[in-house]
Amino acid sequence: MRVRYTEAARNDLRSIYLQGEDMFGARQANAYAAGLHRAILLAADYPLASRLRVDLAQSVRAKRYKAHVIVYTVDEAGMLVLRLRHGHEDWLHETDGPDPDRSDDP
Repeated sequence: MRVRYTEAARNDLRSIYLQGEDMFGARQANAYAAGLHRAILLAADYPLASRLRVDLAQSVRAKRYKAHVIVYTVDEAGMLVLRLRHGHEDWLHETDGPDPDRSDDP
């Protein structure tokens, strides 16, 4: 299944990498980023396996990877990663749900 990212998700990926590099070094940041990428590809292979969150403003699926949650939707064009949020963030109570800003670039 094709994977697309919103601009917000791309920014999240950059932030996760940079924070990991700052806190743990480049080697660990690279390893975490690679694992996160594999988790996204696994979600794309089995997109309906992750829990559907209908309790949010926008129905989304959420898949955990270590300290982060991959928030995405599935449509006829494939999987759209909306955000990558830290598991301790209070993103569930945002008034507008996960950022719906779309980008079709892979």
